[in-house]
Amino acid sequence: MSSSEMIFNLWAIHEPNDKVVYGLAGRAYYACGTDEEKMALLKQLAVSDFVLAMRMPVPERFSMESDGETLTGLCRVTELYNPETTLFQEMFQELAGEIVYRYREDSGQETEVPDVLKVPQNPLFLITALVEDKNGFIRAVTGD
Repeated sequence: MSSSEMIFNLWAIHEPNDKVVYGLAGRAYYACGTDEEKMALLKQLAVSDFVLAMRMPVPERFSMESDGETLTGLCRVTELYNPETTLFQEMFQELAGEIVYRYREDSGQETEVPDVLKVPQNPLFLITALVEDKNGFIRAVTGD
Protein backbone atom coordinates (compact mmCIF):
# COMPACT_ATOMS: atom_id res chain seq x y z
CA MET A 1 0.00 0.00 0.00
CA SER A 2 1.26 3.46 -0.87
CA SER A 3 1.26 6.04 1.92
CA SER A 4 3.00 9.23 3.02
CA GLU A 5 4.98 9.39 6.26
CA MET A 6 8.17 10.54 7.94
CA ILE A 7 11.06 8.12 7.31
CA PHE A 8 14.59 8.22 8.70
CA ASN A 9 18.18 7.57 7.80
CA LEU A 10 20.35 6.86 10.85
CA TRP A 11 24.12 6.53 10.87
CA ALA A 12 26.63 5.23 13.42
CA ILE A 13 30.17 6.61 13.13
CA HIS A 14 33.19 4.50 14.07
CA GLU A 15 36.88 4.16 13.31
CA PRO A 16 37.75 1.37 10.87
CA ASN A 17 39.94 -0.75 13.13
CA ASP A 18 38.29 -0.74 16.55
CA LYS A 19 34.59 -1.20 15.66
CA VAL A 20 33.62 1.19 18.45
CA VAL A 21 30.77 3.61 17.73
CA TYR A 22 31.44 7.12 19.07
CA GLY A 23 28.99 9.24 17.09
CA LEU A 24 25.50 9.17 15.61
CA ALA A 25 23.81 11.03 12.79
CA GLY A 26 20.23 11.19 11.57
CA ARG A 27 18.04 12.79 8.95
CA ALA A 28 14.27 12.85 8.50
CA TYR A 29 12.41 12.77 5.18
CA TYR A 30 8.76 13.05 4.23
CA ALA A 31 8.15 10.41 1.58
CA CYS A 32 5.29 8.66 -0.14
CA GLY A 33 5.11 5.24 -1.76
CA THR A 34 5.19 1.66 -0.61
CA ASP A 35 7.47 0.61 2.23
CA GLU A 36 9.72 -1.02 -0.37
CA GLU A 37 9.96 2.22 -2.37
CA LYS A 38 10.68 4.26 0.76
CA MET A 39 13.38 1.80 1.89
CA ALA A 40 14.96 1.98 -1.58
CA LEU A 41 15.02 5.79 -1.25
CA LEU A 42 16.67 5.56 2.18
CA LYS A 43 19.33 3.18 0.82
CA GLN A 44 20.05 5.50 -2.10
CA LEU A 45 20.44 8.52 0.19
CA ALA A 46 22.37 6.70 2.95
CA VAL A 47 25.66 6.68 1.04
CA SER A 48 25.91 10.47 0.77
CA ASP A 49 23.25 12.34 2.74
CA PHE A 50 25.00 11.90 6.09
CA VAL A 51 27.00 15.02 5.22
CA LEU A 52 23.86 17.10 5.90
CA ALA A 53 22.60 15.05 8.85
CA MET A 54 22.19 16.11 12.46
CA ARG A 55 25.01 14.69 14.60
CA MET A 56 25.41 13.81 18.26
CA PRO A 57 27.66 11.65 20.44
CA VAL A 58 26.59 8.19 21.59
CA PRO A 59 24.42 8.64 24.71
CA GLU A 60 26.26 8.37 28.05
CA ARG A 61 24.07 5.44 29.13
CA PHE A 62 26.04 3.29 26.69
CA SER A 63 29.37 2.03 27.95
CA MET A 64 31.98 -0.63 27.29
CA GLU A 65 34.97 -2.11 29.04
CA SER A 66 38.46 -1.56 27.69
CA ASP A 67 41.65 -2.52 29.53
CA GLY A 68 39.73 -2.86 32.80
CA GLU A 69 38.23 0.63 32.45
CA THR A 70 34.59 1.56 31.81
CA LEU A 71 34.23 4.00 28.92
CA THR A 72 30.89 5.79 28.63
CA GLY A 73 29.40 7.30 25.50
CA LEU A 74 30.71 4.45 23.37
CA CYS A 75 29.33 1.13 22.16
CA ARG A 76 30.42 -1.71 19.95
CA VAL A 77 29.25 -1.84 16.32
CA THR A 78 27.35 -5.03 17.19
CA GLU A 79 24.80 -2.80 19.01
CA LEU A 80 23.54 -1.80 15.55
CA TYR A 81 22.25 -5.36 15.06
CA ASN A 82 20.36 -5.42 18.36
CA PRO A 83 16.63 -5.19 17.46
CA GLU A 84 15.87 -3.82 20.95
CA THR A 85 18.54 -1.10 20.91
CA THR A 86 17.75 2.36 22.21
CA LEU A 87 20.92 3.77 20.68
CA PHE A 88 19.02 6.23 18.48
CA GLN A 89 16.33 7.20 21.01
CA GLU A 90 17.71 10.71 21.57
CA MET A 91 18.31 11.12 17.84
CA PHE A 92 14.61 10.48 17.15
CA GLN A 93 13.73 13.05 19.83
CA GLU A 94 16.07 15.63 18.27
CA LEU A 95 14.73 14.96 14.77
CA ALA A 96 11.15 15.29 16.04
CA GLY A 97 12.09 18.67 17.54
CA GLU A 98 13.67 19.75 14.26
CA ILE A 99 10.50 18.80 12.35
CA VAL A 100 8.37 20.89 14.74
CA TYR A 101 10.77 23.84 14.45
CA ARG A 102 10.84 23.74 10.65
CA TYR A 103 7.06 23.35 10.38
CA ARG A 104 6.43 26.31 12.67
CA GLU A 105 9.08 28.47 10.96
CA ASP A 106 7.60 27.70 7.55
CA SER A 107 4.00 28.25 8.64
CA GLY A 108 4.81 31.28 10.81
CA GLN A 109 2.47 29.93 13.48
CA GLU A 110 2.78 28.13 16.82
CA THR A 111 0.21 25.57 15.67
CA GLU A 112 0.20 21.84 16.30
CA VAL A 113 2.24 19.83 13.83
CA PRO A 114 0.05 17.53 11.70
CA ASP A 115 0.26 13.87 12.73
CA VAL A 116 1.68 12.92 9.33
CA LEU A 117 4.78 15.03 10.14
CA LYS A 118 5.37 13.45 13.56
CA VAL A 119 7.73 10.56 14.25
CA PRO A 120 5.50 7.47 13.94
CA GLN A 121 5.19 4.91 16.76
CA ASN A 122 7.12 2.39 14.62
CA PRO A 123 9.06 4.53 12.16
CA LEU A 124 10.55 3.21 8.94
CA PHE A 125 14.31 3.71 9.16
CA LEU A 126 17.63 2.48 7.85
CA ILE A 127 20.82 2.25 9.94
CA THR A 128 24.11 2.57 8.07
CA ALA A 129 27.61 2.39 9.51
CA LEU A 130 30.01 5.23 8.71
CA VAL A 131 33.76 4.76 8.94
CA GLU A 132 36.08 7.67 9.68
CA ASP A 133 39.70 7.22 8.63
CA LYS A 134 42.76 8.81 10.25
CA ASN A 135 42.45 11.81 7.90
CA GLY A 136 38.87 12.52 8.98
CA PHE A 137 37.32 11.25 5.74
CA ILE A 138 33.96 9.58 6.39
CA ARG A 139 32.37 7.01 4.08
CA ALA A 140 29.30 4.81 4.30
CA VAL A 141 29.73 1.06 4.71
CA THR A 142 27.00 -0.70 2.77
CA GLY A 143 26.32 -4.28 1.87
CA ASP A 144 25.23 -3.37 -1.66
